[in-house]
Amino acid sequence: MKGFSTTGKFSTLAATKPKKGEVVSTSPEATVKKYKEAMKQHKKALKELHVCTESFTRALTAVATSFQFLASDTCIPVIIQSSGALACGIEEVQDGVALQALMEAIDYSLSARFEKIADHQRELKESCKRKSKAEQTLALLCTQCDKLKPTKDADPKAQAFYLAETQKRVEHELECTRLRAEFEDAFHDFETRFGTLVYEDMKELMEQLHRVLSALSYQLRKCKDSLLAGPAIPQSLAVMA
Repeated sequence: MKGFSTTGKFSTLAATKPKKGEVVSTSPEATVKKYKEAMKQHKKALKELHVCTESFTRALTAVATSFQFLASDTCIPVIIQSSGALACGIEEVQDGVALQALMEAIDYSLSARFEKIADHQRELKESCKRKSKAEQTLALLCTQCDKLKPTKDADPKAQAFYLAETQKRVEHELECTRLRAEFEDAFHDFETRFGTLVYEDMKELMEQLHRVLSALSYQLRKCKDSLLAGPAIPQSLAVMA
């Protein structure tokens, strides 16, 4: 499934939708790597949102101010009043607490929120390393035991050595089982914490974005209603036109 980036181009980082009936199996290791890439993308998107929000509100203020300037030389009260109210309203939003709160929420998300999980990510990585190393050792022990498997006429010394290596393999299998369980617990804990942070981040940003966009929408709607409520141009000018 392709998605559009904020620049309007197709994003190749969007998740691919599995086909109907297809069983998707992703290892915890691959999932952690995917999370890391997703975080890079999220931070990039937040930085762009920060820049775009500032530039968009500045542009709206500039447009409202230019309408006010254009209207000042007309003799049409509704345009003069509406443009003046719009300029003041947009400037009020630009300097208001809602926009400031949104910017602070974005800054916090970029600088602090997901740093909380960095330690847990490192612990998970170390647990994964221990598990992988143990699994590699177990694979070598299994191969060695297969090679040492004595024949029926093997001498007692060879049989004893094989039994000793087999015991080592069995003990290491138990250690591998323990490390796998440890990693699975760490991974589950990581997923839970990560999900909680994503929820907090999304909820905070949506609340702040909604406040800012609602404030802007209110000012624009008020200007539109004011224009529609009064005559666009004086009757004398309409006759001349």
